[in-house]
Amino acid sequence: MIFLLVEDEFPTRQELRFTLEQLLPEATFYEATNGDEALSFISRVRPDVVFLDINMPQRDGLSTAGLMAEMPNPPLIVFATAYDEHALKAFELAALDYVVKPFSKRRLEKTVGKIRQRVGEQQKLEQQSGLIQQFLSERPEVQKPEKLWVVGENENRLLIAYERISFIEARDKQVFVNLLEGGEFVTRYTLKELEERLDPAGFCRSHKGFLVNLSAVAELIPWFSGGYQLKMDDTAESIVPVSRRHVQAVKKRLA
Repeated sequence: MIFLLVEDEFPTRQELRFTLEQLLPEATFYEATNGDEALSFISRVRPDVVFLDINMPQRDGLSTAGLMAEMPNPPLIVFATAYDEHALKAFELAALDYVVKPFSKRRLEKTVGKIRQRVGEQQKLEQQSGLIQQFLSERPEVQKPEKLWVVGENENRLLIAYERISFIEARDKQVFVNLLEGGEFVTRYTLKELEERLDPAGFCRSHKGFLVNLSAVAELIPWFSGGYQLKMDDTAESIVPVSRRHVQAVKKRLA
């Protein structure tokens, strides 16, 4: 474990360090004399625990703790104070503990016990998180259900399988899902949202107002001015435009 002792008075700082080194011989200790120095050190070294004097010139311990709390994965805080009335404020700032000057070895033993317990819990959580991530990375890929919410009669919601969709069209400020077997439904998604969502499932933008299911394309027909049309393999034999802007992308996806 790495400790940072923040105390502006040298004799007090040395007293605290001497006692903690006896209780935690395996730990590494660093020192800082004020809040700004402590914040700079924490951003570079990332200590596990900070013993923080509340009464310091310039930036005091409470304001320093407030800034520490905004850091990602902030260290544990133990406040050091000569005044018991600061204890309540310390715990409001989510400090692990507080110790009153002059330091008592017996009192510091209790604080060290809390530190060991909390650090052990954090390590256990990190190990558990690592095992979960390992499991997720090694497990077989689970196929996600490929269905889309649409609005049916009486505003009821329906789930339509991607494979039933012929094309999707944006018109009259609404987005319509057209089915291979005929019929269309309104969806609450925008065409842009559907393009991002359905691209991995084999859908492609053919026009600013159309998104097509490439597996449902029956024919690519040359049209005027470099454009094309798609004849869809649905019951209506629908014709979907392909703008010049999207021709190359559609051809590449159909190849």
